[in-house]
Amino acid sequence: HYCSRSRNGRKFRMKRITSRKKFTAKIRMFRDWLKANRTLPTDELMGKVGSKLQGHFAYYGVTDNSKGLNRFSYEVHRLLFKWLNRRGKRGCMNWEKFNLLLKKFPLPQPRITVNLFA
Repeated sequence: HYCSRSRNGRKFRMKRITSRKKFTAKIRMFRDWLKANRTLPTDELMGKVGSKLQGHFAYYGVTDNSKGLNRFSYEVHRLLFKWLNRRGKRGCMNWEKFNLLLKKFPLPQPRITVNLFA
């Protein structure tokens, strides 16, 4: 939680954001999971990554936490690129190939799922 003003700047509001400690722990857990499961077939791996992202967005997707969700999505994309490149001879993936893979197997976009003030 942190103190701020509403969007129009007139009213005081308590805003919420993912704590740094929980964020880094989730990234570490995701990194370890990707390391252990990088040998799964690509379609299965991308499906599981998508469901994990969807769960994170559902839990942390509260009002005023869009920056935290975008940051988590960015870090997951970087980790996924890293571990897909470490799959042996199948690797050799550049960012262009990775973006084509994301078009074929789209991951959920971060979005706010709960409005705390409605």
